[in-house]
Amino acid sequence: MSSLLICIVIFIIFMAAGYAGLQLQTRLAPEHKTGETKGVVGQVAGLLTLLLALVLGTLIGVSFAFFSTQRTNLENFSAQILRLDQALAQYGPETKPMRDKVKEGIVRGYEAIWGGGEADPNLLTVAVPLANAQATSEFLATLQPKTDAQKAALSTANLYAGLVEQSRLLISLQVAAGPVSWFLIAILVFWTASLFFAIGLYAEPNALVYAALTFGALSIAFAIFLILEFGQPYTGLFKVTPAALVETIEFIDK
Repeated sequence: MSSLLICIVIFIIFMAAGYAGLQLQTRLAPEHKTGETKGVVGQVAGLLTLLLALVLGTLIGVSFAFFSTQRTNLENFSAQILRLDQALAQYGPETKPMRDKVKEGIVRGYEAIWGGGEADPNLLTVAVPLANAQATSEFLATLQPKTDAQKAALSTANLYAGLVEQSRLLISLQVAAGPVSWFLIAILVFWTASLFFAIGLYAEPNALVYAALTFGALSIAFAIFLILEFGQPYTGLFKVTPAALVETIEFIDK
């Protein structure tokens, strides 16, 4: 289920809770409409408002930090790819097949995620980097350096091949873990629905109240949408910028 569809469902839940409160108030007994009762409900609603403000702000911050971390990881990964390619070039023409294969893999990944179509989530699993790392290690093991320059280049290539593998695995593992659990989202939805119910319980039904409830539900649903989208930096609507990868593709294998 997409983040947008999830947030539409959440918006409907919030609206239903608010409207349920508005409908229930007509059936309240007189003793439930006293100033003291309204005061208690108002205090609880205020507590929920404070909790929502703290938790919602924290979760948005955590998700955006995760999104920013993925951008940094992608930049580090791109820099390590360039250094690996440079070391292979310094070794000699024997490494040209590997350089071409590395570039082909980078281009394929870029087109799959940023090419305009729907990104394949399988590309972000650890299976892909593990397979690529194995192929790279096997190729480097076949090289037989004859000069000190080739030995130095091979040593550098092995170093950056390991760094590339680590960076790519780190990206996959972080994406698999995600920044925010669904349990926290469920708690957030429950608190918000309860707050909207409490607001509707003692509000006078009119056009302005309905508009306010709609705007509030839409705002919090959109905030949850941001949390979910920032947690999908390669498959969501807001993808991390591929500028570093584009630069890598331009200069690799030259």
